[in-house]
This record gives sequence, C-alpha cells and structure tokens, in this order.
Amino acid sequence: MSKRYFRRDEIVGKDIISDSAVRLGKVKDIGYDPEGKIVLIYDKTGEGGEEAIPSSQIIAMGDVILVKSATLEKIPTPASSPSLKICPKCGKENAPDMLYCTSCGSRLGG
Repeated sequence: MSKRYFRRDEIVGKDIISDSAVRLGKVKDIGYDPEGKIVLIYDKTGEGGEEAIPSSQIIAMGDVILVKSATLEKIPTPASSPSLKICPKCGKENAPDMLYCTSCGSRLGG
C-alpha cells in the first residue's frame, strides 16, 4: 500500500471543518510552528483574521479537512503568582515580561 501525500496546491482553498460539524474557515497557506511542526493557516469564517491548526489536530483530508475541535481549558491565575501572564488562548502561564505565549505564540495582554 502506497502512502498518499498532499501537495500545497491540493490543500490551499479547502474548507476546514471541526469534528463538531462547524466550518472554521478556508486554508490560506501552510506554515511551521516554532518547533518545526506543520500548521494549516486559515481565514476564520465570519470573524476575519487568520488562525493556525497544528497538523496533530487533523483527522482526515479529502474534499474538506476534518480537524479535532479545540477544547481549551481556561486556567485561572494562581493566587500566589499574580504577576504571571496567562495566555487567553491556551491557558499557559508565562513570565510577566513576555509579550507572546511561549506555548502557542498568541499575543499576551497587559
């Protein structure tokens, strides 16, 4: 059995659908995260802007790209460390001087 690979031009323009049947957007490009893992960059439906989905979230590729739903837990700021910045996207604790999350790269408030 031979492996099936997808070229960039076969992926760009496909709809991204979550496993809860929500259309997230359309693939705009392919990129890499800071650890060198492939991500799909897509235009968000209805909200404008763009997001990225790591390749580990992809369930299947065909006429559309099916991805796992992002279920992110919001982690409350610990009472003992009020100066830590909590990422609004992934909940990771970051040092107070950080501008971007060290886990997901999102901009940190404050």
